[in-house]
Amino acid sequence: RLAPTRRAVLTAATAALSAPQLLSVPPALAATTKATDSAVATARGFLDLRIIQRFDVEVLEDAAVRGRLEFEIFGDDAPAAAANFLSFVRGDIGQFAKTPGEGPSYRQGAFTTLEPGVLLQGGRINGLKLGEFGGEPVWEFGTRPVPVKAVVEANDLSHDRRGLLTRKQFQAGPEFGITLGPATSLNGGWEVFGRVSSDESGLLKLMEGLPYITGRSLEEPGSVSDGIFNAQKGLFGGLAKGMGDARAEDRTGRLLRRVEMVNCGLL
Repeated sequence: RLAPTRRAVLTAATAALSAPQLLSVPPALAATTKATDSAVATARGFLDLRIIQRFDVEVLEDAAVRGRLEFEIFGDDAPAAAANFLSFVRGDIGQFAKTPGEGPSYRQGAFTTLEPGVLLQGGRINGLKLGEFGGEPVWEFGTRPVPVKAVVEANDLSHDRRGLLTRKQFQAGPEFGITLGPATSLNGGWEVFGRVSSDESGLLKLMEGLPYITGRSLEEPGSVSDGIFNAQKGLFGGLAKGMGDARAEDRTGRLLRRVEMVNCGLL
């Protein structure tokens, strides 16, 4: 049985996409994959990070580690995802094209979620939020509308190694992830659009070691206490979600330390 072509994947996705929202691609629609060492870099840039390792200090900078991640973008394999990512590096999306740096950018971003050995997620930008106007979803930065659209694109690059830049297929917004090892489970639902080319400060390893919310009990797996914890978690989480309580959000994987993006740019 032959895997569908990328054109077939895009046709199916475009037909189903009617708003700037997340849309998962069923595994059956995943195109045949190829190794990322065949991808060619079309742009290069950097993200400067500040990692707050603990909060038991008077001045947070005393507990901070700073460093730089340099990246390469695969613009030929992922032109739409590359353009979207780079617009947030430059801060020049939409009407901000005439004043680069003044629009939403990763200079106000952060890494927020961790799945050890698989994926580090981030890119959410302070001040950029999804609102509503006339019954339609609209992205806003401050008080100004921003034309953030879903990236309708898929490619056949495999998540075959550590340090790949990737994003959920057909997602609108600045969020992206960095693989922490081979993660072929992401193939079909995520799109590789670049890679980390330099991490001299060992930031990926440092971030992977930060504490995070596991969503699991501290009791022995399979024990009575563990079963009670999971039952209560499901019960109260379901009740809260049914009542519209925002605290019902699943926070599994959420980092318990701050990882800020403090600067970014092209090289």
